[in-house]
Formats: sequence, C-alpha cells, structure tokens
Amino acid sequence: MRTVLWLPLLIAAVLPATAFADGEGAKVYKGAVPSVVWIHSTRDKGLATGSGTLIDKERRLVLTNYHVVQENPNAKVFFAVLRDGQPVSEKEYYIDRARRLAIPGKVILFNKKTDLALIQLDSLPEKIEAVPLASGTPENGSNTHAIGNAGKSGALFGYIKGTVRSVYQKEWKAEIAPKRVITFEAKVVETDSPTNPGDSGGPLLNDKGQLIGVTEGGALNAQLISTFVEVSEVKKLLESKAVRDLKVEKPAVKEVRDKALSVKDEAKIFGADAIQEADVALAELFKAKVDVMIETYATGPKDKQEALKNATPEKRTSLFREWTHFRMDKLDVSGFAILICKDPKSMYVDISGDMIKQYPKDFELKIRDAVIKGLKDGKPDEGLRAAIKLIAENKPKGK
Repeated sequence: MRTVLWLPLLIAAVLPATAFADGEGAKVYKGAVPSVVWIHSTRDKGLATGSGTLIDKERRLVLTNYHVVQENPNAKVFFAVLRDGQPVSEKEYYIDRARRLAIPGKVILFNKKTDLALIQLDSLPEKIEAVPLASGTPENGSNTHAIGNAGKSGALFGYIKGTVRSVYQKEWKAEIAPKRVITFEAKVVETDSPTNPGDSGGPLLNDKGQLIGVTEGGALNAQLISTFVEVSEVKKLLESKAVRDLKVEKPAVKEVRDKALSVKDEAKIFGADAIQEADVALAELFKAKVDVMIETYATGPKDKQEALKNATPEKRTSLFREWTHFRMDKLDVSGFAILICKDPKSMYVDISGDMIKQYPKDFELKIRDAVIKGLKDGKPDEGLRAAIKLIAENKPKGK
C-alpha cells in the first residue's frame, strides 16, 4: 500500500508558532532552541521555508531535509534571538532585520533517498552549541520533543510534545513540488506529534535533549501520526566521504569598531552642549559594551524622498525601518539606533544584537517616547538626555 505524507515545508510565506511545555519539555526546549534555525531557500516561484538544527559547531553544519532545500545550492538561516531565555517569535522581527540576522550557507550534501541535507554556514552566532546526537534508537512509548516553524502559526520556534509510536524501515512517496513526486526510504521514528508544514527539517529530541530524528511529515489520512527520519540515517550522512573531507576553516574575522559613535546631527535639532554631553555618555556606554547610534537628517535619502512624502504612515514606517537598518549595517551597530528625519517628520528606534536579550521588552518604545516628548515640548535636548539616561540606567548589571 502506498503511504502519502504531507511534507512540513512552507512555500512563500505564512509563518510559525510557539507553544511551551511544562517540566521536562520546557527544559529540553530551552536547551535546544538556540541551536534550531529557520531556513529560507528560494524557488522559481517563491520562497520555501523550513527548519533545521546545528549539529556540528566546528564545521558549522546545519541539518535539514532535502525537500527543504532541493537542488538550490544556497540557503539562508536565522537563529533565534533570545529574550529572557525565550526566543523572539514574531516572523516580522527576523524579516525586517534579515540583512543582519540571516546567515548565508551552502548546501554541501544531500541524500534524496533519506530526505536529508547538510548546510555549511558562513559563520555562527557567539556562544552557540550544536545539538548532540543520541547514541541509540528511541524506545516505543518514550517522550519526544520537537521544535519547528509551523507555517499556519503566527510565531517561529514552536514546541511540539509527543510520544514514540514505533521505529521501523519505511518507504513512502511525497509531492515535494507541483507534479513532482519523489520516493523516500529510511529508518523512521513514528510519533503522535502534531507536526505541521514549515516544521520540516527540525529536530526530534529525547528527554536528554539529544537528537533522535529529523521532522519529515504527517499522514494525510490519519490523526496524530508524524514521521521523523531516525538518527542512524543522520550518522550515515555524517560518515560520508564528503563530510569527512570537509576542511575546517575559521570564518573571516570581522573588523570590529573600537570606539563609540558620535551623535550625527545633520538636521541641527540638538544644541552643541547637549551633543557634547551625549558623546561623553555614549563613550561611557560603549566601554560598558552598549553600542548606540544617534543620527538626524534634514531630509530622507535622495532615492527615497519622493516615496517618503507620498507614503502612507505604514509605508513610511517601513521605509524608515529600512533606512535605519541600512545605517546600522553600514556602521556595524549591534545595539541601539535612533534615527530622526525633519522632512518628512519621522523617527525610528531599534535594538539589535545581544542588546535585545538584555533590555526589557518593548524598551525601544520607551526611548522613542522620551525623544518624542522632548521634540513636542520644544526641548529636543531634554529628549536626547532622557533617552540616553534610560539606556544607561537600564543597562545590564555588571556592565
């Protein structure tokens, strides 16, 4: 009898979910989620998204499904940005900051038969660890924990609790693209986990946080039956000559700015004394590893001036977000950014990098409100001082 699975791969756009288990599930999730990724792979007719797991830190290898990447040699991955130990789940956060958060990678190996693939990344986030592989096959009835990016959910890096139903050799067919059906064959773990499209390639873990499988798909004509490629198939892939021959090269060292940025006030909004005072404060914050960019402009960028003047409020916010992120990229800012434009009147505040993990949720809104109050009251210098004071007073202890 032919078994047909849906494959949890998301083509072009709706995204993910987060649900958290208590007890053991929460511990496994917290330990593994920093090493789980959201994968973007382009197609002729759009973007395919799926999930993956860092399984080799030294070689910077991410494990996923073949059907997530297919023959596309390039992919981009997003690691979770953590805040208070939990990931920022909103997909827009990552899309808006893709220039800084997306890590490019090359698909170096795949196995069509077992539906597995390896992506070698150009770099890795700091303090990241690989998920260990389990030494043996999971037992029927044992707990499972999966993490993935379900397309119908509104959040990324979602948790899925389950139980092993059976472990066995399986052959099945699946439609990985319109009118393209492929036959897979592998040792699999069958569970009662409710996986969804978009979870493809994500990890199936035991209670020790070890990888026991890779999310494959769910049965279309049954309830709570999901299939995962068993870890022994992963080990075979890693033992291949292509992986053994991989040269371990350190990523190129990025030049790091060694001093604070000065306030750039092209719009002449602030007084000279306030700017001098701010520069001193920003230098002190930089010593405490808190990076801040503050810039003002009389008008928007030349190539965006017309678009900004005619834009709806939502579109204008989007354009200023892009502009702010462009400036942050150019100056290599990993921290706070405040960008103000005089004509059209607009402002955007952002927090990036490790700073988002260390400041309260929605802290950028407090900074924005402080600056706006100063501008509305005709006291922009006071708004500048208030924003910098907020950043300094709330900086992590020990910094």
